[in-house]
Amino acid sequence: MKTLIRNGRVALDGRIQSLDVLVEGERIAAVGAIEAASADRVIEAAGCYVLPGFIDFHTHVDDQIGPFYLADTYESATRVGLENGVTTLCTFVTQETGETLLTAMARARAKAEGRSHSDVLWHLTPTTFSPADIGSLRTLVHAGYHTLKLYTTYKKAGIYASYDRIEALFQSLGHLGTQFLIHCEDDELIEAVDASGLDLSKPISHARLRPEAAEVVAIERVAGLAIAHQAAMHVVHVSTLEGARHLVANRGRGDLSFETCPQYLFLDESWLARADGHRWLCSPPLRSDRAPFLELIRQGAADIIATDHCPFCSRDKDSWDGQDLRAVPNGMPGLGSLPHVTWKIWEDDPDRAALGLSTHVSLNPARRAGLGDRKGSLKPGLDADVVVLDPRGPERPLHSTLSTTHEAFPGFTTSLSLRHVLLRGETRVRDGQLTQPGTPTGRLLQPAPSIPPLT
Repeated sequence: MKTLIRNGRVALDGRIQSLDVLVEGERIAAVGAIEAASADRVIEAAGCYVLPGFIDFHTHVDDQIGPFYLADTYESATRVGLENGVTTLCTFVTQETGETLLTAMARARAKAEGRSHSDVLWHLTPTTFSPADIGSLRTLVHAGYHTLKLYTTYKKAGIYASYDRIEALFQSLGHLGTQFLIHCEDDELIEAVDASGLDLSKPISHARLRPEAAEVVAIERVAGLAIAHQAAMHVVHVSTLEGARHLVANRGRGDLSFETCPQYLFLDESWLARADGHRWLCSPPLRSDRAPFLELIRQGAADIIATDHCPFCSRDKDSWDGQDLRAVPNGMPGLGSLPHVTWKIWEDDPDRAALGLSTHVSLNPARRAGLGDRKGSLKPGLDADVVVLDPRGPERPLHSTLSTTHEAFPGFTTSLSLRHVLLRGETRVRDGQLTQPGTPTGRLLQPAPSIPPLT
């Protein structure tokens, strides 16, 4: 089957160009001026942007976090993602107490297999580091799991890694091509905060419990270690102007990249001061004075825009007693709003907004995830993951998820319409709706490693 997408404004090689895109089977076959007679079907894209499929590089789905289970399954998360152009979902596998990372990986694959509408890639989160654990990591890296997530905080939750531990992993696994994703908040600085002077019934106190300095110090420490050991490092959900500037200033000294999230651009800590402010608790917290940070991102400072989609059921967010905000699960939905809120960064210049999506939500995530030879661009030979985006659709509210959660961006609207979304050459979304909702066709992008059977 050959499909011609014609008369669109195509994002390719850092420019918007009036081109046609020919898809043959699962791959991009050609880009240029192409005769309609060469295709079996034609998608008319006049007035639309033609972009590579979006990649949400940072999501949490179908998992237990503390006492709470997340609201989105692989089916529901990939459904809302694909309906909004996200053809690849990157999510996490966390090693639980008493299990190996290999077993954790098998557990995650069993949840996703046959239930995912988009393609799925996993980042690994190890929590123990015995010689056997390091051996499991090596096995998984050799099998194609190249991204490893570490936390400089959450000691009580059992996922903390000290700076010494991170340095040792940079040394032992960096030469294998491992990409290290780091959650940067300095645990000692957070523990040193005197909570006795804070009103913990007020969600705004969350911003004081996890101060900006904690993020900045952790970024400076891990960036220095990554540069010293030539490790590839990506800092997740950067929320501070100083932290972002430090990474930009040191980018030429090593393989450093970072992401930020829509909530850190368009929501500020005033949302925590609302009567229902607990619904916007996330870590790092929402910050004050967003204008300079947004302007830095407008200038292209961030490599990736990702959501940190972490949706909890409304009843779980609202179940606290109103006395201690630390009982509220931290996280917000965002997956379904990713292209719409990212567009707002450059909405005054539609071509720049389309390029921003193609770069920060397609090309760069694909490269950092190790998928650059398969996804992230409309170049011939790559997967035919294609979004036909109409920027002039009817205005409508944002829906970050289809699950029973509180909306992260209430009152926000979008005029972006997803006319067509192709996943490996097949139209899976038309006018914002799945064409085959009962038939998930997403693939698990990493192979199943040699792992013990689930018990």
